[in-house]
This record gives sequence, C-alpha cells and structure tokens, in this order.
Amino acid sequence: MREREYIALISGDHPELGLGELRSVLAVLGTESDPKPITDRLAVFRASHEQAKGVAARCAFVKEVIELMLTADLDSIGSEIDVEQSCADSITEPYAVRAIKLQGPKGLLRTEVERWIASALERVRPELKVDLESPRSVFRAYITDGLVVGGLLVGVRDTAGLSRRAPVNRPFRLPSTLQPREARVMVNLSRTPIGTRLLDPFSGTGAILMEAASLGYDPVGIEVRTWIARGSLRNLKAFDLNWSAEVIAGDSSSVPLRGRLVGVGGVATDPPYGKSTRVIGHSLADLVDSVIASLTELLGKGRRIVVAYPMGLTPPSTLTGAMVIERYSYRVHSALVRVIHVLQV
Repeated sequence: MREREYIALISGDHPELGLGELRSVLAVLGTESDPKPITDRLAVFRASHEQAKGVAARCAFVKEVIELMLTADLDSIGSEIDVEQSCADSITEPYAVRAIKLQGPKGLLRTEVERWIASALERVRPELKVDLESPRSVFRAYITDGLVVGGLLVGVRDTAGLSRRAPVNRPFRLPSTLQPREARVMVNLSRTPIGTRLLDPFSGTGAILMEAASLGYDPVGIEVRTWIARGSLRNLKAFDLNWSAEVIAGDSSSVPLRGRLVGVGGVATDPPYGKSTRVIGHSLADLVDSVIASLTELLGKGRRIVVAYPMGLTPPSTLTGAMVIERYSYRVHSALVRVIHVLQV
C-alpha cells in the first residue's frame, strides 16, 4: 500500500484527547506512523488512502482528514503559488475550495484564501469545473497563525451516527451515562485489535457496547443488575447493534465468567458511581481494583484497559500505579469531571 501524508483536524474542545485517539486508531489500522502536531488542532501522519479514510470514519475527536497537498506562509497570499500537477490531477470535478479559519489575522477572510488557492489550481488545470453547491470533491484549506495547510478532503467524522445514538434517543437511559463521543474515544484508546472482542465489565446502559459494535467489533458487556442489563439490550436493539453484542447479567469480578470471555483483545469501561457504588459488598475502588487484577490475567501482554473515573472520588490504586500510560480529563458538567485512564498490561 502506498503511503502519503495526511492532515487530521482535531476537535478544539479536547485537542490532547483527540491526538491520543488519532495515535491509537492509526495503530489499530496497522500503520506505524506517529502523528506529529503542526498546531494544537492539526496533526500530520503517513498512511494509505484507505487507512486515512478509516481514521475519519472511526474517530470521535478527529473532525476530518485531508490529503496534504499544500503548505504556504500566510505572507504569500496574493502571490503565485505552485501546486504540483499530480495533486491537481487527483481532483475530481466539479470541485470547490473551502477554507476553515482556525487562527490568523482578524482582517483575513476565508474567501481570500479560497480564491487564492482556486487560481493556483486553475493555472495547472484550467479546464476544472467549479460547483460551490454540490461539489464531487472538496479542496480544504486550514488557516492558522502564519500558515495555510490544504489538500483534498478524504473523510469526515460520523457526526450524524454519533448524534443518532445520543442518550436522548435511547429507549433506556440513566443519569450521567456516557455520550457517544466519550464512549467511542474510550473504545479507540483501548486499541482493541480488529477481529478480537472488546469487553466492558461495567456495561450499564450499553454506551460503550454500542460504539464498539458500530466500529465492527463483537463486544461483550457484564452488568450485575439484571434490569439494567435488559435495558442495555433494548438500546442495542434500537440501533440494530444487538446482533453482534453480548450482555451478561452477572458479577464482573466472578471467576466463573472468565470462560465466557474468549477472544477479548481490549477493555473499556465506565464503572458505576453515586448512590449505587457498593456492589455485592465492595466499595467502588476495591471493586475496580479487583476487576482490573482479574483482567490482567485474562488479557495478553501489551493489551490495554481504559477506565473512566470521576475526579474527586478516591481512585482505585490501579489507576494511580505503574500500569497507567496515558491520562485525559474532561468536564461533563459543572459537578462532574471524568478522567480517562489508559492502562497497559
């Protein structure tokens, strides 16, 4: 597979989390490329065309991906710039140039940059037809401080699918359940290999299971409360994702369950908290420690366990220990900040 350079546009609300997700998705898709930040919102990476499309389709905190074709200083706007013939030849007509201003001088308009790039492309391929309403291909330009980065749009985030699976659209929900973006980024950070199963040992309403199933995994969840396990199956069925997922009503720290977890390649979970944090005699911290200890025996070396845990609660010892290789925090609302811990066995 021929590799080229691509640019990922990372969500502005949590750029550090987006960069971590990008690294993980690239690893799952089989490329050894380590993305290099250009700015806090843009990162360059090498991949095949199909891998680049996969990044856009799978990520929650990467908004879109372009094939890198142009890098120019803002000072050069208005002067002639060269676009390689091979880049111009890859444009399918009709096309449109569309710029996004991330940073840059206040007086600089997006339309100035769009006309500047369009004129450069026209010099190389004067026959190219433009359609600003319904283009077949889009030449995207990102305007940052001192720099314009551009190229053909390869793929965009599945925002419609994520919105469709929002808690408000689920037949069964509980307070403080994970949003689809949160659940999906946790699945991606787990680096669960394609062809293996993802496990959520505290599956609750099934948010993580839904995102794992939508990414093509056959996930398995464990939920100690039968009525919640049934509710999660209702959610999976509502989005036609129940055919690939399994929900076990049981205790995730129970040894007999291990025989039903064959083929698990990664773990992502959001343990319960609040009034129901004591489950079958455990404190939440002790329960999480117990489950993680069991999972390290179940998983192979190098596999990942991703755990979301509320800031402010006494964390399990495993979430402050040497297994933690990455940590991200984000505010859900004024009274809740979640911390995503990435552990490696």
